[in-house]
Amino acid sequence: MGWRYPLLGRAWAEVRGFEAAVFQEHTEGKYLLAIIDSIIASGVSDQLAVTTSMHDLVIAPHPVPEPPIDVLIVRAPGSLHPPEQGSVLIEYLAVSGRNTSIERPTTEAMGLFWRFVQEKFGVSRR
Repeated sequence: MGWRYPLLGRAWAEVRGFEAAVFQEHTEGKYLLAIIDSIIASGVSDQLAVTTSMHDLVIAPHPVPEPPIDVLIVRAPGSLHPPEQGSVLIEYLAVSGRNTSIERPTTEAMGLFWRFVQEKFGVSRR
């Protein structure tokens, strides 16, 4: 299974600007900005590729292999697969078909995200 499309990575700063414009008036999506900011500040942005699917973050290890690939998707409010209000939904789409998803309150978004990145891609904050 996994992500079957080429992941045309974008710059983290560009994605941050896009998401900031989208969620400027809507605080329910601020956890996306916090995650992006933590990646940029952590010094590992060169190890993680990102693009967006509507407003969702689609993240893969960098360099990105040919599809299909394993990806993490951090679902945004208003996504085609949205989290419950006040929650974050993170999905791991695996080539092996062993997909994982977890939904928790947005206050747990950062820890949950980094746990997935460490476990699935072997990338830790510096």
